[in-house]
Amino acid sequence: MADFLLVFVVTFAVIGGVALAMAFGKTPVYQPDIEDLQSILTRLLEGQLPPHEWQFFIDMPIRHNEDLDAIRLQCQKINELYALRIRNETLRFREEGEIKLRFILSKLEQAGSRSF
Repeated sequence: MADFLLVFVVTFAVIGGVALAMAFGKTPVYQPDIEDLQSILTRLLEGQLPPHEWQFFIDMPIRHNEDLDAIRLQCQKINELYALRIRNETLRFREEGEIKLRFILSKLEQAGSRSF
């Protein structure tokens, strides 16, 4: 009987803890700002951005800011048209793609973002 009570109390505590976490916990939110986009593009052009981070950036909509999402969509289009195969965990683009990415980066810098 003591074993049953122990199992019941532990199970109740775990299920109660999960229920409380789901009821009062926050959902994760992706809200990059201009500096985040500038950092992503700078590291991309320097060859320091991991491919999975770039893929996350171009695939995840930026719902809180339409202007930043428009930039994300431009980067997505550049990725579709000018990306080369990943080699040694380094993202590569044709020259036209790099020029377009540098132009986007310069527009971000002119928008009042800090320079790297």
